[in-house]
Amino acid sequence: MDMNRRSFLTALFGGAAATAVGTVIASESASATELPAEAAAALDQTDAEFTQYYGRYRRPRPRRQVCTVRRNRFGRPERICRWVY
Repeated sequence: MDMNRRSFLTALFGGAAATAVGTVIASESASATELPAEAAAALDQTDAEFTQYYGRYRRPRPRRQVCTVRRNRFGRPERICRWVY
């Protein structure tokens, strides 16, 4: 198997460089800033039941199966079924 060494090395060093740059950017954005004391106290006093979002229960959409008959590559009929909304 013949491999193009130049493109392999370019991809290898490019991937390493992208990983290094990505970790630097991620570490800078992941550092959290301190909240002011008033904001932290206000968050502690909020009601617990309103701090989380509870969505409505949604029923799943009704689905039905649709089947068609097609010919496979040998010319024999074959049933193809799929679920549709």
